[in-house]
Amino acid sequence: MSSFFIPGPICRSRQPGTLEDGTLTLNWSSVPGPICSTSPLFPSLVITQMNATPVAPRLEFLFQNRLNPARGLSEEDYAIAARTLDVDVASIKAVAEVETAGEAFGQNGRPKILFERHYFHRFTNGNFDNVHPAISNHRAGGYGRFSVQYTKLETAYQLNPNAALRSASWGRFQIMGDNFRAAGYDSVVEFVLAMTRSEAAHL
Repeated sequence: MSSFFIPGPICRSRQPGTLEDGTLTLNWSSVPGPICSTSPLFPSLVITQMNATPVAPRLEFLFQNRLNPARGLSEEDYAIAARTLDVDVASIKAVAEVETAGEAFGQNGRPKILFERHYFHRFTNGNFDNVHPAISNHRAGGYGRFSVQYTKLETAYQLNPNAALRSASWGRFQIMGDNFRAAGYDSVVEFVLAMTRSEAAHL
């Protein structure tokens, strides 16, 4: 269902928190007036109340459920990227192989990440160094196994969502969340949502 679109606005009389499509859980609460969305259903649902500010999507689904992204890159994908970046295809493939051993997503479909504790320390002014030294430290390193990276991210996300997302490197090419603007996104949330969708978005 990751590429499913409904033409025209989708209106509800209740506020959805997340989407039930096998990956997310719906949470409802009453709001005055209808809620409408013209966005794709998964996973970048952006809900706006009529004449109101858009409600930013939440990313707790990263810590709860399996995702179903579009995997794989074609030779044409690489060729387009190489022309755009003015580099050769072999260089891009080398980065893809070295950064994540050629795998953009883990077995559960989440984009591969590496949590950088020194970034989180910097973004939060060291406020969590004493109580959470594994995720907030002025020194780089202490990464641990791949299997613990989302545990670290979840702990950090509960403390400061924006800082947490900016403190991890994401996907096939391990782009830091802090580089979301250089990657062409207006917010780190939009960047991370793109990382959950497809390997092509990583490229």
